[in-house]
Order: sequence, then structure tokens, then C-alpha cells
Amino acid sequence: MSVLVTRLLRVAPRIPLTLVVSAGGAGAAVAQVVWAGEIELAGAPFSVVSWLLLIGSLATAEWRFGSRRTLTVASIGTAVGVGLAWAFLSGLAALGEPLAEEAVRYQPWTPSVTTAALLAAASCTLRPAARRSLRWVVGTAVVAMLLTSGHASDVARALAAGAGLAAGIVARRAVPGEAWRPSGRARWRSVLASSLVIVASALALASVTPNATGVLAWTGAVVDPTFAPLVAGMLAVGAALILGGRLVGVLVGGGALVVVAVAALVGLVIAPALSDGIDWSDLTGADAEWQLVALLAGGLPALLVLLVLLGARAALRRPVPQPTTEDRRRLAEVLRESGDGSFAHMATWAGNSVWFGRHGNAIAYRVRDGVAFTVGDPIGPRQDEAALSFARFCDERGWTPVFYSVHDAAAAALEQAGWTRTPVGTEAVLDTASFTLTGRKRQDLRTAVNRAEREGMSAVWTTYRDCDPAIRRQIDTLCAGWVDGKRLPEMGFTLGGLAELDDPDVRLMVALAADGRVHAVTSWLPRRKGGDLVGWTLDVMRRDRAGMPGAMEFAIVSTIRRAAEEGVSVVSLSGTPLAAHDGAATGRVVGRLRRLLEPAYGFASLERFKAKFGARPEPLWMCFPQPMQLGRIAPALLRVYVPDLRLTRVVGALRATA
Repeated sequence: MSVLVTRLLRVAPRIPLTLVVSAGGAGAAVAQVVWAGEIELAGAPFSVVSWLLLIGSLATAEWRFGSRRTLTVASIGTAVGVGLAWAFLSGLAALGEPLAEEAVRYQPWTPSVTTAALLAAASCTLRPAARRSLRWVVGTAVVAMLLTSGHASDVARALAAGAGLAAGIVARRAVPGEAWRPSGRARWRSVLASSLVIVASALALASVTPNATGVLAWTGAVVDPTFAPLVAGMLAVGAALILGGRLVGVLVGGGALVVVAVAALVGLVIAPALSDGIDWSDLTGADAEWQLVALLAGGLPALLVLLVLLGARAALRRPVPQPTTEDRRRLAEVLRESGDGSFAHMATWAGNSVWFGRHGNAIAYRVRDGVAFTVGDPIGPRQDEAALSFARFCDERGWTPVFYSVHDAAAAALEQAGWTRTPVGTEAVLDTASFTLTGRKRQDLRTAVNRAEREGMSAVWTTYRDCDPAIRRQIDTLCAGWVDGKRLPEMGFTLGGLAELDDPDVRLMVALAADGRVHAVTSWLPRRKGGDLVGWTLDVMRRDRAGMPGAMEFAIVSTIRRAAEEGVSVVSLSGTPLAAHDGAATGRVVGRLRRLLEPAYGFASLERFKAKFGARPEPLWMCFPQPMQLGRIAPALLRVYVPDLRLTRVVGALRATA
């Protein structure tokens, strides 16, 4: 536990607690508790939450920039907020301004004033996406309390947040990621969501803060208390869905906002006007101001409805574009010139969409549940530029961009831009010139090759379309039988199957017995640079269960030897999904997926099989804007790999392997 939090917990029990009973409306007794300031008993749970948030913000700030700076920011931010709020409100109250007279009756400090200063300062030490999220949360909360409660502490909280932000900007450490900015559409989503949250707060706080004097307190008061919690909940849900670019969020949140707007207009503007409740003759300045506040409270929700209508189109998630014939032709050109990445040829697979950038860059991706997963690294000469441009492309369309199975170069560029990365697998890479079967560790490979030679087995290098029909039927049977033997559906995305074999650019290495029986088949994806073939990447591996032991090893060794003879320098045994890196622990979410899928798909045994060939492991990463998005990314990743996966099949598979 941090030093500051420990000291606070020691001091807190000594804070005076006083119970005060004062006369409320209709002569009812209202219990109030004074705990570092006057707080209604109805809000006591919120007071506890406020203190807990202060403790959490102290711990966070101390972790981000140390005890001394935390004390400095907390002290200066609180002093500036409280001092300026008291001076400002007292000056206006002395001039007879009614809102200030009401606000200054309440204490200018609560724990949340210091919390706002600390969190605003701490946001400056975060990476861009997390920084924007924290500032959005703090800013929305500060504005909601100011417009609803309207007490001195609410003014102090807003000023303290500004002071903390200024202090953080002046003294912050160097934080990477200034090159990437959210799109205008993303800002629209934030504004609309904030608007709904602020109105929802007004409805929720109206029932627990009877002394609230803010503009929106009037709005909350005219909504029927029976329905207010439901409407507030709809607004909050709508805000969350709008942040994801969902149409249903606009419908739910916008519909609830229309209800509030109608109630406010009728209760605060139309009804008083019809009953002559609005009369501007013979009014004092204070009375006129209260009339203006009532009109503003009645009209503000209607203005927010107009804002939602204007911004809805910009906030909505865009549909996923399907590749056209021209896109496929252009992609083929990019692959011919710059498709030397391990997974570049996977961009041509059905189900992928393709984005094209400048300088001949391209990125293949799939969108699932609002998350856009790239199919490996960007293709082209300017990967760093392509990555950030594609991220902006996704951001504009309401998708969360995720670069999946990218290598160190792309991951480092994204990390420099302020993104988070987590290990998701390893790729096994072989240099054909240095590959050998000598040595103790290659014993299994030598055994497989020697046995294949003794039994008259041949290695046939061909394509699916050029295969003899009898061989093709056997390959089809092997692939179908492999799928039928699994308790869970076949995985896709970066793992090919029978459909991906029927490609003239994809080569097959078939382990064929003398009697024409297929014992094993492997498929190999081309890697090209400047029009020349520079490598092969292993994709499909299927073996006859009753075939010769070592047939798969024989097929792969034969491919490596052929590649060396043809001057192809690199052969990749492809990536092993969800495999841990050497020296880097698998991420929490990735680890869970691995444990879930391991019994059915056997990633660990696949790792051990590839280790026989002495390939060097190259780490594969998943990069995304901020850690808090993992909750959305994990289920979307599972569904992009296994679109037909159902919970009942998962449970059945886990029981069968238990």
C-alpha cells in the first residue's frame, strides 16, 4: 500500500463526525452528517465512494509520478480550486447573484475535488488512447456534477481539474504516441455519449441530492420519479453503445433523451407559459435570472436532441466494405512487389477486406463485433505509416483497430505511437541454406526421411488443380476427415483449410506412397519481393491417421530441400496461435483463450512438432490502442477464428477432455 494512502487511512478516523437535524420541506426532519463538510444522509453512500475514489487516485498518482509530486499536485490543485471557487462565488453573491448566493452556502471542498485534480494530472502520464479516455471520464463527471448540483464544491472540482491538468502538462514525462489522433467521427461519439451521461446523471442525482441547484437539477425534477431511474438507465446504455458506434445506441439513448426533453419543455416552459407562470413584468434581477434558469433547463435537453440528430450519422459504425474485382487486381500487384511477409498471401483469402494506403501499402482485415483484426503485418514498404493510416480509417468507421500476429517492426512502431501490445504466438522460421538433418536434435527427421525412402514414398510438388483426380479426392477426404474428428469447428482467419488449397499460387507437397496412397499433404503460401519468389510459408498440414509415422516430417523436409535447390532462402513453418514467447509471458486474455482451445486444437503439440526442425522462433504480437479494450477484443478474436462457435459445443468439448 502506498505511503500517502496509509497516512490518509490513519488520519480519516479523526475527521469530526457531527449529526445535524434541520427542518426540511413541509416541516419534515432531514438528517445530515458533517464529515469534512456537510453532506446529506441520503448521500452518505456517495460520500463513502468519494473517499474511496480519493484513496484510489492518491495511489494511482503516486504510482505514476511519485509521492512528492502527488502531494504537490493534490495541495496546489485543491487550493487553487477551492480558493478560486470561494472567491468567485463570494464576489457574485455580494453582488446579489442568486445562483452564487445558493452555491456559496455549501462547503467548497469535498474529497472529489482533490480526486479530480489528481486524475487530471495523472492523465498526462498515460499513453494517448488511455489519456483521452480518462480525461473523458473526469470531464464528463465534472460537468455533470456542476450542471446538476451547482454547489461551491462543484465549481471547485471543475477548477481543480483544470489546475491539475495544467500541472500535469507542465511537469509530465515524455509519453509516446503524439503522432496518432482520433478522427472527427470519434470525437462526435465522445460528445454525444457525454451529453447522454450528463442528462442521465441529472435524473439519477435529482432523487439523492434534494438541495441541488444546478440548471439540470430542474430538468431532473420534472421527470416522474417512478420512471426517472429507467430513463437514466436507457441514457447510460445508449451512451455506452454510441461509443461503440452502434445504431441501437442512438435509438435507445436518443429516444430516452426525447422523453426528457418533452417532459422538461412541458413542465418548465409550455405549462408555465399557458398558466401565465412566466411573467417578465415587475421582476427583480434575481427573479428574472431564476426565470432564465427555468427556461434553460427546459430547453437544454431539446438542444441535446438536436445535437444527437446532427451527429448521429457521424457517430454510427460503418459497414465493412467487400473487396471488388479491382481491389483483388490491385492486391495481386502489391503482393507481387511487396508480399514478402509471412502471412501476406493470406490477404487473398475469402472473408477478408482490403485497405489500400499510399506508397503501395495494403492491409487485409476482418471486422467482428466492431473490432477490425488485421491479417498479419501491413503489406508494403512503409509499414509504420500504413499502420497509423489504417488505424485512423478504422476509427472513422467506429471500429476498434487491432493489429494481429504482427512482427517486432510493426509492433515497435505502434508501441511508439502509444499503443499496447501483448504476445499472441510465435512463428518458426528456417534459413534453407543452413538447414541440416545432422545432430542429435534432428534424429526424428532423419528417421522419417530414411523410412520414407525405404518404403518407396515420393514427395510430389504440385498444385491442387494440377493434381491427379485420384490424389485430389484423397486430399479432400483427409481434410474432411480432419474436421470431422474435431469436437469444435475448424478454425479460420489465419489458418487455412481445404478452400484455401484451390489457388494456383499455392503449392502442395504431397507424401505419396508407391501404390498412389496419400499419407500426408502440406500447402505452402508464396512470398514475393519485386516480382521474385523469396520464400514459402506453411499453411495446411493434414496426415492420414493410418499413414506412415513421420510422413508429415518427410513432406516438410522435402519442401525445405526443394526451396534450397531453387534458391529460395526462407521457409516459414508459420505461426502457432496463442503460443508464449521466450522471455515474455502470454497475456491474461490470450492465456485464457489458449486454455479454452488447447484441448480441441492442440497448440502445445504443434509447438513441439515445429521445434524438431530447429527453426528460430520469432514473436508475434497483438497491438491495440489501450488495455481497457481487451474485454471487447477477446470475444471478438475468438469469433473471428471460429465464427460458428457456440457455447454448448465449448462446454461439451471441455467435458470430453476433462
